[in-house]
Amino acid sequence: TGVQTCALPISSDTSDTSDNSDMSTSSSSLHKPPLWLWERTGVILAALALWLLVTAGWRPLLLPDEGRYASVAWEMWRADALVPTLNGLPFFHKPPLLYWLDMAAFSLLGVNAFAARIGPALGAFVLGASLYVHLRHWHGERVARVGLVLLATTPFFFVGGQYVNHDMGVAGCITAAVLAAVRGLESVGPQRRAWLIQAWLFCGLGVLAKGLIGIVLPGLVVVPWLLAQKRWKDLLGLLHPFGVLVFIAVVLPWMVAMQSRFPGFFDYFIVEQHFKRYQGTVFNNQQPVWFYLAVVPLLTLPWSLWLWPALRRVRGVRSVRPGGQDRKWALYAWWVVAIVGFFSMPRSKLVGYVLPALAPW
Repeated sequence: TGVQTCALPISSDTSDTSDNSDMSTSSSSLHKPPLWLWERTGVILAALALWLLVTAGWRPLLLPDEGRYASVAWEMWRADALVPTLNGLPFFHKPPLLYWLDMAAFSLLGVNAFAARIGPALGAFVLGASLYVHLRHWHGERVARVGLVLLATTPFFFVGGQYVNHDMGVAGCITAAVLAAVRGLESVGPQRRAWLIQAWLFCGLGVLAKGLIGIVLPGLVVVPWLLAQKRWKDLLGLLHPFGVLVFIAVVLPWMVAMQSRFPGFFDYFIVEQHFKRYQGTVFNNQQPVWFYLAVVPLLTLPWSLWLWPALRRVRGVRSVRPGGQDRKWALYAWWVVAIVGFFSMPRSKLVGYVLPALAPW
């Protein structure tokens, strides 16, 4: 879990609601935002951080998950910062971003439950901050504030942000990657490049947070949405060379280092822990295909009570043409369907897997 020592996806353009504001080539889209907007954003995001952290150390670590992952970070902190180990043996079930963040927290705050939960709290912060910036751009300041409050007070989000595992970290990365890609494809010039690079950066961090889903799921959300709008050029635009280079620079060094030291690393980490785990039935936590359809509305109470009016709004979508209002609701609806559908297919299911669907939910 854990995420991000990188910058939040806040570009120099923070205009609110115009569908075509990023498309415009006018100089106003390139102006820096006023100081009061930065101050207001800083206060709101500081409140989000405080909300996530103030109670993070109140309870002891839960077993087995929190204790296991905190122990891996502790062993790396004491010995080898590159190789995840558990009881002295290599532990390649998950990549190292959570452990690195917890190691940094241990160095600054000591070895305790609060420090161990810094990773998931950072993941939740990036998820919330990304959603706020996006909502402000597409829907205005009021909607952004309300949306952030609803997210922050959703039990699924709040508990996930204080539970030591890899789920909230990758959820924050996937959310930031999707929203940065969408913003980049609707921008021009240097801003387009900056947002697309941010999208690839978060994809890379997502891979280091929990594996290949860090890049697979953002693509599963964004690419079909573009195809539905027949935005062929934007499909190619996603493959920005600088962005791809950033992704490679983030992901490959650790993986190459592990493969060079442990020849069976790729077979275990990629084949066993990704493809066989997704396709197989040998892992625990087997649940029926409808599991998430029943669980997610319960975990998002009381706000899921407003789900039916939202579904009626989505049912009214008639066109997803570029620049149209309906494209926004189509993105949100497809995002939820893609994430929940992806994790509903394998038999092994855990609640935290669908945290990447929280932002559009």
